[in-house]
Parts: sequence; C-alpha cells; structure tokens
Amino acid sequence: MLRFDGYSATTTAANHYQLADLFGPGLSQVEGRGFHQFGHRLGLKDDTGIEVGAVMWGGGQGERTFIEVKGEKSPEVVEALRSRFQHRATRLDSCADFDAPGAFDSLLGACMAVKKRHRLKGERHGDWQDFPELGRTQYLGSPQSVTRLRLYEKGKQAEYAHLARPEWVRAELQVRPAKEAKTAFSKLSASEVWGASAWSRDLAGEILANHVDPHPAGTTWRKSDLEVKLTWACRQYGPTFLELAAELGSWECLGLTLREKIEELKAGQTLTR
Repeated sequence: MLRFDGYSATTTAANHYQLADLFGPGLSQVEGRGFHQFGHRLGLKDDTGIEVGAVMWGGGQGERTFIEVKGEKSPEVVEALRSRFQHRATRLDSCADFDAPGAFDSLLGACMAVKKRHRLKGERHGDWQDFPELGRTQYLGSPQSVTRLRLYEKGKQAEYAHLARPEWVRAELQVRPAKEAKTAFSKLSASEVWGASAWSRDLAGEILANHVDPHPAGTTWRKSDLEVKLTWACRQYGPTFLELAAELGSWECLGLTLREKIEELKAGQTLTR
C-alpha cells in the first residue's frame, strides 16, 4: 500500500500554532532559528527524541508559514493539513514497502532496467561488496532532479534490526514540484504522486502493478473535461451502477446494457425530431 512518508508545504491560511496542532499531543517542542528566510523554527520530537516534523514562520517570508512532517506520522498530518488549510506542496515522499525473500534484488533489477531505458543518473550507498548485511541503497535521478527514487533495505537499518525483518525493502519516490505545480500536487494521493515523470510512471508499472496517470511535476495538472464528467457521473450514479452490475452478473454485462440503453435513447431522440 502506498502512503506518504514525508511531506512539506507552505501556506498563508494558517499560523504556526495551527500547523503545530496538526501533529497532535504528546510531542516535545524545540525552538530555534529558521532557514530559507524564515525567522523561527519549532521542531517537534517524539518520546524517543526523534524529530517527526517542524514548522517555520516569520522573518523575510512575511505571512507565509511552513510545515514539514516525516516518517510514520506523515499520513495523519497530511490528511489533517489537507482537510483544513489550502497550501502548496513543496516536497512529497511516497513509499511502498515489500517484505519477501529476494525482494531487494528483484526490485533492483526493475529499477536498473528503468534507469537504462530513461538514461537516468543514479548512485549507490553502502558497502555492497564487503558488508551487505548493513544495508544497500540505490538512487535513481540526481539530487537536483524534481523526481528522485530511493530503493533501500529498511529492515537492515540499525534502528529496525530488533524487528528481525532483513528482507524488508522500501521504494520511496521523492517529488519536489515546480512552482506552478505545487498547488496541484497538494491534492494528489500517494499513488498519484508516482505520475510525476515518465520514468516514475514506468517504474510504478514495473514494481507496483499499478497504472499511474501523468501528473507532471513541472507543470500544472488539471483533469480533462471528460475525466471531470466521468467522476461526476460515478459520484451521482455509482450506487445504481453497482446495483445493476450485481443484478446483471458482471461489469461487462453492465457496459453492454448501458450501451444498448444509450443507443435506444439516441434512436428515440432521432425519431421525435
């Protein structure tokens, strides 16, 4: 299942107190100086001392505030942010986890095939030859790219070694939308984020068994008129379609029935003109 594992955004619709509240209770707060022209920064840490997020405000950014969340709290904070405040997404990390014998090597093969097809830059971290038990990491895309992937052996990280899951592997896509795409990406799901580039869509088809529609991270994405009409029709008549499909026995029969009904109605309109 795809989910957000990191998310950052800017907004003028909420102050830093409201953004900090999105993380919920039980976190300690550490104040400091901001960066990127923000005057102040509030780091939020869990009971183990790990920072799970931060908010920034003030300074040269005026009324704009910033929020960042990372790790396990990301899905709930993203959902809360999206339901309450309009914002512009500056970075989105979408991840998929795998846990099976040989998972890393299998996924690595798919990644390297996509790397070759799309002529991507890439790099490897870790001692693959002498100390593979410490974990291997493969990157696709350069650090400056709008879209970058990290494939790594999550279960071999020191902080997760106690779980005894050495085959646990994570594929994590990082997208940093261009200015005109930040608003559009603030509405995309964790799976739709994989539509940010041709190669990430290709990779999604290889490792996620999932077709992902294009959502270019460098341009504003808008639904086509036909897609908008289809979404409206499904929301309006979805229960009826489901009931008919169950009665007819299959979605294929429903499609044929709808075609016959539409052709019948079109013929009736022609006759009454």
